[in-house]
Amino acid sequence: MLAPVISACFALVGSWQTSSSRATLTRMKPRTSNARLSPICTASEPAVAVDLVGDGGVLKRIQRAGSGAVPQRGAMVEVHYEGTLAISGERFDSSRQRGKSFKFKLGEGKVIGGWEVGISSMRVGEKAVLVCAPQYAYGDRGIPPTIPPSATLEFEVELLAFQASAAEARTFAENNPDAPRTPLEIQQAYERRMAAKDTPKSGVEGILEWAKGIYIFGFFADEKGEMPPWYLNPLVTFPSIFAVVGVAFYIVVGLNGVHRGEVAPMGDDLAGFLE
Repeated sequence: MLAPVISACFALVGSWQTSSSRATLTRMKPRTSNARLSPICTASEPAVAVDLVGDGGVLKRIQRAGSGAVPQRGAMVEVHYEGTLAISGERFDSSRQRGKSFKFKLGEGKVIGGWEVGISSMRVGEKAVLVCAPQYAYGDRGIPPTIPPSATLEFEVELLAFQASAAEARTFAENNPDAPRTPLEIQQAYERRMAAKDTPKSGVEGILEWAKGIYIFGFFADEKGEMPPWYLNPLVTFPSIFAVVGVAFYIVVGLNGVHRGEVAPMGDDLAGFLE
């Protein structure tokens, strides 16, 4: 009697588990939708132009970032470039087409103003587009027929390398780093110089020392004791000049070349011919 009942119970439990698992599978089934999923990779937006001068005259769009420091005034830069007319896109110059990079020194005015500003803001390996208004390019006149008047130009520029210039002294302080600056330093330097100064000589030695400072008798010795060649010594040059002048005067007199106030007789050269 119990066997049929137990079998019926197991059958009931099995059917409940089967229906439960089907319901679970139904709930776990992913839902489909007609909406399209956005792609993971999207196209990058155009680079934003940066105003380098504040008046819109030089705009820069970075295509590829570089690294390192930017070149300073006086640096020798090496670039590849391609120049086009902004209004038509017509190419008027290209270093890549020539197969040779272009080198110039920043700050010497050998390129247009837009390049001076734009390349000074680039780093090695950087590739950018410089849009130069006429006032930062070739002005109202242009360079006909290649570049029309008042033309806005676009340059795709790649900074290949640059060599920084040697540091140059621009002020008196940079030229004279050891010179005294403050009033106390100036006073101390003056006192040291006065203490190192030789005591003036007196008597015959003083007179001889004074005579050495006169142009005719001096030997032109500087503070370090350096002297010019012997033939520039006034004790040699002045007597030599007087000797040469004296000999020349003696020769002139000896050849009767000096007339002591006598007027040479003058006659009419045509008188004999007419007679």
